[in-house]
Amino acid sequence: MQPIFVGRQPIFDEQENLVGFELLFRAGHLDAASVTDGDLATSDLLRSAFIDIGLEHLVGDHLAFVNLTRGFLEHEVITSLPPEQVVLEILEDIEIDAEVIAAVRRLKGSGFRIALDDYQFQESHAELVELADLVKLDVLTLGPERLEQEVANLRAFGVELLAEKVETAEEYAHCRSLGFSLFQGFHLSFPHVIEGQRLESLELALLRLLKALQAPDPSPGELEELIAAEPGLAIQLLRVANSPAYRANRPTDSLYGAILRLGQGRIKRLAMLMVLRGSSDQTQGLEQVMIRARMGMLVARALGLPAEECERYFTLGMLSGMDRVLGVPLRRILGELHLSLEMEQALLEGTGPLAPLLATIAAFEGASAEPDSVKAPVPAPVSSRLYLEAVRWTEDLLASLSEN
Repeated sequence: MQPIFVGRQPIFDEQENLVGFELLFRAGHLDAASVTDGDLATSDLLRSAFIDIGLEHLVGDHLAFVNLTRGFLEHEVITSLPPEQVVLEILEDIEIDAEVIAAVRRLKGSGFRIALDDYQFQESHAELVELADLVKLDVLTLGPERLEQEVANLRAFGVELLAEKVETAEEYAHCRSLGFSLFQGFHLSFPHVIEGQRLESLELALLRLLKALQAPDPSPGELEELIAAEPGLAIQLLRVANSPAYRANRPTDSLYGAILRLGQGRIKRLAMLMVLRGSSDQTQGLEQVMIRARMGMLVARALGLPAEECERYFTLGMLSGMDRVLGVPLRRILGELHLSLEMEQALLEGTGPLAPLLATIAAFEGASAEPDSVKAPVPAPVSSRLYLEAVRWTEDLLASLSEN
């Protein structure tokens, strides 16, 4: 596990109701960050906020304001963000030209709201201002007189105005008198840092997943095999598929279901986010997890269960060993995935209709334990054969992934 940090500064309306948060790159618990590579900081922030921690934990139902460098204006990963909740801020150091205007127009067409950050009006920017939904003006830098002039310049465009770096009650009152409707700064609230944990990932598996996604029509089964070989990615996709943004009437407990729900394009973009700041460390205990997952699927097939249930049993087996692989308490992992009650009962309490499967798998890993023939889902000779099949399948899979 790698600690990660996201700065968060609240934004309020004129009644001082919370509207949203500006999300900021942070390298640690400090309230400020020295950014030397804007694109790298943006990629880290996007992954931390939208993949590792999750937007629902950072902003809840409020808006998320995210700074974009020029390099990310047309980056494919931006389209994986939920436009109904994300406001994209065009940074002040971006040179405004025809390419930028076209990129902003496309983002607007995708449903995103556009903010101009630390903006100072120029006549040549009129087309960009017309596209913007709101403009952020730096109260501290501009000063009272220049601030009034900027407001006058922007009034004709009908954009919403956000006053940032409002540090005193006098500045707050002045901005309200000028017609600002949104406010951000120390007078209202200081920024603070949220800490989360990043699951380490096998960069090679991620890159191979991206390669597979370049094919004209990869099957969900092929994608599932690649994703299942990387526990961190499997957890993240299940988490995203069961998040409020994508969750259907009921949760999906299988990778296969998550893949169908998210679609290949979204999975590709999420994988890109992970590759941007992925870890190359090797995950320990991967073989045991894969054996458990494969045996879960084989038992389900032996019971004659439908394909969807077989996928669910695969996920059950995989998650049952995930805590030892990732070094994270299983309850914490499940708290991020929002799985069904019977899945959680089996994994956390060893109870419910799915528990005998886990007990059977665990019996083969013990030095002397034997499967309980009374509670086992399949007869002992069958489970022994299936376990050996699972071992062979895992060895073949890991060998194929290690090939250059």
